[in-house]
Amino acid sequence: MIFTLVLLGNFWIWNIARFNLPLFLLLTITTVSLYLYYSQKISAVFLVFLLAFLCYCQWQTTTVHSLIIKDNDEKRIETIRKRLYQPSLDISRKVFNRLPVANLLEGDISIGVTRLERNFFETIDLNVYFFGGHPRERVWANDFAKFPHILFVPFLVGLYNIFQKNDRLLLMYLGLSLVIFSLLGHLNKIGPFFLFPFFVLAIDQGIKTLWKLRKY
Repeated sequence: MIFTLVLLGNFWIWNIARFNLPLFLLLTITTVSLYLYYSQKISAVFLVFLLAFLCYCQWQTTTVHSLIIKDNDEKRIETIRKRLYQPSLDISRKVFNRLPVANLLEGDISIGVTRLERNFFETIDLNVYFFGGHPRERVWANDFAKFPHILFVPFLVGLYNIFQKNDRLLLMYLGLSLVIFSLLGHLNKIGPFFLFPFFVLAIDQGIKTLWKLRKY
């Protein structure tokens, strides 16, 4: 009962249903399968197949921006920043001319690392999922509160329980999600829905744990 309420009682799943009904059905089946696997009622094979297909759907519906290709404004800023690596002192100029400091700090590698870092922290930012990105709303991402605020604490409790159980498949699923969204970014009308089953499971486990604690 609690699981069904968490699965269907959030804004995220109904936004997905309006956007793409087949994807809504796929997410529902995958989330139920993840719950059954966690409850040791089904094997991992079917779940892995569903997660792989869901990952493909995430990739297909996400607008991927290159990690190193710069737009005109970024090129302008890069040119300005590189000028700062031209010191006025003669001895410093000789050192900087010998060492490609500007290219190392402002080149493609630096930009790629910065974008990977930005995408990673956007993925783990719980404000995106429970508070619509507040207080750092991203206008370009069309952020919305995907789960009610009240489920924030149960999610943290459930997340702790999942890590305590140390299930390899779940940890691989979470790790793969972080890699995927660090590479793809978040430019998707319905957000990083590949993580939706994990959030539902964590919230469900958190609520059940807190309910048991009421006796103490």
